[in-house]
Amino acid sequence: MSQMREIQVYNTLTGKKETFEPMVPGKVTMYACGPTVYMLSHLGHARMAIVWDTVQRFFRHCGYEVTYVRNITDVDDKIIARAKSLGISPERLARECTYDFWHDMRSLNVQFPDYEPRATEYIQQMISFVEGLIAGGHAYVAQGDVYFDVQSFDQYGKLGKQNLDALISGARDQAVAQEALAHLKKSPVDFALWKSANPDELNWPSPWGPGRPGWHLECSTMVKHILGPTIDIHAGGEDLVFPHHENEIAQSEALHDQPLARYWLHNSFVQVSAEKMSKSLGNFKTIRDLLEQYSSDTIRLFVLQSHYRSPIDFTIEALNATRSGSMRLIKAAAFAEQNADADLGADLEAVAKFEKAFAEAMSNDFNTAVAISQLYQLADAILASKSGSDQRAMAQALKEHAAILGLTLQDTRNDIDLDTGKKLMDLILTLRQEARGRKDYASADLIRKSLSQSGINVMDSASGASWEIG
Repeated sequence: MSQMREIQVYNTLTGKKETFEPMVPGKVTMYACGPTVYMLSHLGHARMAIVWDTVQRFFRHCGYEVTYVRNITDVDDKIIARAKSLGISPERLARECTYDFWHDMRSLNVQFPDYEPRATEYIQQMISFVEGLIAGGHAYVAQGDVYFDVQSFDQYGKLGKQNLDALISGARDQAVAQEALAHLKKSPVDFALWKSANPDELNWPSPWGPGRPGWHLECSTMVKHILGPTIDIHAGGEDLVFPHHENEIAQSEALHDQPLARYWLHNSFVQVSAEKMSKSLGNFKTIRDLLEQYSSDTIRLFVLQSHYRSPIDFTIEALNATRSGSMRLIKAAAFAEQNADADLGADLEAVAKFEKAFAEAMSNDFNTAVAISQLYQLADAILASKSGSDQRAMAQALKEHAAILGLTLQDTRNDIDLDTGKKLMDLILTLRQEARGRKDYASADLIRKSLSQSGINVMDSASGASWEIG
């Protein structure tokens, strides 16, 4: 493990790069916004999960004690609407999609966070949070709803660099969106902390009547109860800066009178033809679809070869190019298992130079793009080297540092997928049939015997040969 080192992070709150200084030396508290579970996740969700997984991995590599939290939103209007369209309960849909998300994360080699709270587990704590805001004069009740009084928090807009007067004017222009709530809200920018619900809808009892929490409330509540009123890092996609994270700041800091997070980090979008990849636009590729054709290493490399604050342009051609790059790394990493008897006392200057450059890249606002370029340079050096001991030493360093990025570099060059295996079997049976046609029964029998020894049974019939395993 490397020594704890100085790390620079870009803080959305201040709009500049800063030296990371945790509240408690040697410890990092980090919260990242997770998915709303109502459909399969797409590459945009994968990017957010992979980026913050890599950040927490690097902190741990540097010797920090990390407490990493990622939430799951399992109560939301989108969940309710889709569950209704499917004819199932919102609880069932959220549960099934949560399991799908976990499966996808494991397939992408995304480590499970230290805590992964679900919104429905914190309803009572959310109610208490709202009661505190009402008591402090920062929220008000309106016919079973509860709204945050934005004008009671004079720092509103500081994260997204928004002017409150402009926000109020803009919100009033959204006549259709505001019309239904105009008689309830003091200001058009006030946001819901608690939404009233009919008895036949998904709801929980509260002092204001049956309802469910507003989206922004859950993260503030979970941060408070798991990590405390102030944390080191709050992370998420750049689409969450406003209004989600802005509203989190307002409600948390109004209640606690102290910062919610010292550093705010945001990743950029995955784009398709310059449009944000999203379910609403219908231009997304699910993680499940991509994993049918590409390895987790390929997808992680594709995501991380761009700096997390830069947009990614998604194309199949780009993914295919990344797959070729991942195989280059895998080929070089294989030398870690070769030359096992080689003397590791070889000249390790190349390794030291690589480790320094890799650490400097990652310490500069987690610049994975430069870090990956260092992996490729080391891989090229491994493949060009004529020294078995040097190759092994460099390959071991390659694998160790690739793991910080969540790359397995597992050698799958000789693995065959099911579809390819079936095509090969068809070819083998065709060759056997041709041998039989030439009355070369010795070759035909040899093929059948060899397949049988591998656990594959060949059955001949009038319509041709077939096969099965077992």
